[in-house]
Amino acid sequence: MFVSVCLMARMRGFRALIMGPPGSGKGYVSDMIVKTFGAVHIAAGDILRKHIHQGTALGKHAFHMISQGKLVPDHLLHGVIATAVYKAEDRNFILDGYPRNLAQAKHLQGLVKLDMVINLNIPDEAIVNMLKNRLVHMPSGRVYNEGSAAPRVPGHDDVTGDPLTRRVDDHPKVVQARLAAFDKQMQPVIRFYMKQNILYTITGRQHRNLWPLVHKFLKKRWIKRSVRPFRPPRNLDLVKLC
Repeated sequence: MFVSVCLMARMRGFRALIMGPPGSGKGYVSDMIVKTFGAVHIAAGDILRKHIHQGTALGKHAFHMISQGKLVPDHLLHGVIATAVYKAEDRNFILDGYPRNLAQAKHLQGLVKLDMVINLNIPDEAIVNMLKNRLVHMPSGRVYNEGSAAPRVPGHDDVTGDPLTRRVDDHPKVVQARLAAFDKQMQPVIRFYMKQNILYTITGRQHRNLWPLVHKFLKKRWIKRSVRPFRPPRNLDLVKLC
């Protein structure tokens, strides 16, 4: 009897979520986790920016919402994350930039069982000072800082040589407003994961100081490969499973 490969149970890797306010270094810490422990980095923001840069239907819709100052709809993010999680298959992964509210956290719980949630905690004033010097290569999502991690050629990406840009929302007043909104929005999510006993908060002054603490913490807890089976939920929100 033929059995669809999509429905076959398979062994799965370690699944972690990284959270933190804008500018806390989630991308940097995630990249270091990928290099050190071997994992797929699922970054919601990077995926959306890639679609916007490529001009896909999803990207056009996301750009339209963002340009109007609106949030990307939950149902769109659900599909993006579900697809990325499914493509990760049985490999270790680190999820970044999703969920951003309690409804998304509950939706994610129905999609995948997380092993750990890493919560990065940096003082607001340190984040404001760091973001005002941030430079970004928009197509790739690579981030530089004029003070602590400057590009080799000022104003240009190390890999492509493309000009770097500043995000409009990195202005100090905008950052302060974003931090206040983030705190209000994410407190229910933090409590949600605390109740599950999978939330671990790591505190530091800047993301490059946080990484050694995260590394020390993960060395004791990161599981290279788990023995629990993974079976995609029947209602997985994908355009195409196979």
